[in-house]
Amino acid sequence: MNALGQTLPQIPREEWAAHPRFRSQALLLGSHANFRRVSGYLIDAASRESFVGLHSLFDRWIAAMRSHEAYEERKLYPYLEYRWGVSLDEARAGHEELHARADDVVEAFRSLARPAGADEPGNEAVPNAPLTALEAHDRTLDAHLRVEEEAVIPLLLALSPEEFERYYRSPLSMMVPRS
Repeated sequence: MNALGQTLPQIPREEWAAHPRFRSQALLLGSHANFRRVSGYLIDAASRESFVGLHSLFDRWIAAMRSHEAYEERKLYPYLEYRWGVSLDEARAGHEELHARADDVVEAFRSLARPAGADEPGNEAVPNAPLTALEAHDRTLDAHLRVEEEAVIPLLLALSPEEFERYYRSPLSMMVPRS
């Protein structure tokens, strides 16, 4: 039950693909699958110390993820919170944690560009710092995506086709009254 006294949908992950409205979630879940694939590629390249272009790829990937996060935080989460009377604060916190881990990755790539004589305290060379930072980012990403999928997908699947279509095509301001 949620704060509005509604029973929240409980659809186990293994039953999602058989749900009649699962195909409508392909974009969200496809984005998540791609995020996981790119993360794996970055880790693989860093493990081979193949850094050429890797920082640039990471930056472009993070920009795409930030756009995805903005949609979630500006439309998806507010709508589901209003519709179902739930809190998606844990998913928002996951975005914040991902931003911190991304900052660590950027700093690790910067450490590769420091002059060899930069022996100031805190600038000690860390063997393959990008790999370590990318692995930490990957663990955070996977944990966040699991939380988000478990919280969001059942709620979206429980919407009627008409309600989902209205959500998909309408601005948030038309669906959620201002408080």
